[in-house]
Amino acid sequence: MPAASPASRSEPPGSLENDARQIALFFARHQAAILVFVTLVYLAGAVLHARTKPFWYDEIITLVAASEPDLPTALKAAQQTDASPPLPHLLIHLCVRWFGTNEVAARIPAILGFWIFCLCLFRFTRRRIGILYALTALLLPIVTEAYSYSVEARAYGPELAFCGLALVAWQSAAERRRRRWALAGLAVSLAGALLCHYYAVLLYVPLAGGEALRAYRARKVDWGIWAAFGIGAAPLIWRAATIATVIHEFKHTWSPPYVAQVFEFWDTGLQRILSFLVFLLLLIAVTILMRRKEEKEPPGELPSVPDHELAAAALFLVIPALAVMGALLVTHTFTPRYAEMALAGFALLAPIAVAYGAGGRALPGFLLMLAAAVGLGIVTLGDLEAPRNPFDGEPILRQALTDGPVVIPDGQLFLQMWYYAPQSLKPRLLFLADSAAAVRYMGFDTIDDGIMVLRPWARISAMEYSRFATPGREFLVYQNTLRPAWLLQKIVADGGSAEIRKISTIRELVRVRLAQ
Repeated sequence: MPAASPASRSEPPGSLENDARQIALFFARHQAAILVFVTLVYLAGAVLHARTKPFWYDEIITLVAASEPDLPTALKAAQQTDASPPLPHLLIHLCVRWFGTNEVAARIPAILGFWIFCLCLFRFTRRRIGILYALTALLLPIVTEAYSYSVEARAYGPELAFCGLALVAWQSAAERRRRRWALAGLAVSLAGALLCHYYAVLLYVPLAGGEALRAYRARKVDWGIWAAFGIGAAPLIWRAATIATVIHEFKHTWSPPYVAQVFEFWDTGLQRILSFLVFLLLLIAVTILMRRKEEKEPPGELPSVPDHELAAAALFLVIPALAVMGALLVTHTFTPRYAEMALAGFALLAPIAVAYGAGGRALPGFLLMLAAAVGLGIVTLGDLEAPRNPFDGEPILRQALTDGPVVIPDGQLFLQMWYYAPQSLKPRLLFLADSAAAVRYMGFDTIDDGIMVLRPWARISAMEYSRFATPGREFLVYQNTLRPAWLLQKIVADGGSAEIRKISTIRELVRVRLAQ
């Protein structure tokens, strides 16, 4: 049922509420132009942020596969170098093939995917709570941690796009609007999300939960929607063997799960908008008080959000808890970005709560949208830096490489330095792997494994430590002082020696000698 018209209630001419309703009417008449304008602001900010952000470890692994000359080879490389599903690699392959390998082109799928997600939140709420509140739902993800993944050449931007598309398709199918297309879109969107990331299976929690409530209310099962749910899960069958292997091998991971991560997810995810949350709570309180003082005024029509849609929005909020539980019991790995789709629940419920609390008034919706719009400007067009090459910021390493090979035992540091180093110096960067030592001294070994599997697909100098470590050998080690790797600890424990040659705030160059 569509939301009430902004002018459905009488207000004295010249009142703030009346002005807000006129703005809402203007926005409704020029909805397409408003969306185009906001899109251009978002794209400008996203492109500028992408341009100034160097690639990091996970992105470089993705780029190794995506840079292959054709789609079949890129698919093969993705399956051999990355435990994640291959769809993001293929999307990035097309972008770098068309636009070149650079920080912006490789992030186009993420940039567009995140914005599709935002537009879907707008579409989902537009008919329920009016355009001002729907624009708030559109803008809120930008001022959460989810925005970080709009400029990352990984799975999370495309995954969010499929999440939003599945939400809109489910709404349309339930209302029998273009039902065949909606059911097909629902199945394809769910499959697309699962082809981006395995944790996308948690998208079934809000959708299936909301649909179960709808069936209970109607006393009738919508078999078409449940069939779409089933068809959308097909990638899990295709990737079952890979999933089983990943679960079996990821025993000592770089990010082991723990219960407090549920709270850390929300602390990190909403950290940017603490002031907005305070404003939101105050706004809800003020609008409720204003409604109580307006007993003589004819009541307006409340927003109408079906129970099953409210349930779906609320169930998004439990995704982090379920993700951490699944990691503890099954996958052994969790990081907050695995549950980013949960922020859809906040983006949906915040404007809905104010809309209900305001009793259909436009002024609170305008103020809420205005606060989110300020956040859009601050996040997308603020905190911009000049483009930089991370290797240029490592003068100690550059000087050492001109004299000969240097071992970098930290996988993340090694891969970024290798990617950005001049071609003439790349062969002198050496990575050593020893899974047992990595587990013993650092608690995990997956970064070692991740680099070693790149060797058939990239000109990386990497080898097992046991092949490199001959008695009495001397060589240079370059590492992060804040996160020293396993190598020096093992060398000293085995009777070797280590002498610091140069040191900076966060880097050190060490001359080591292995025991005889």
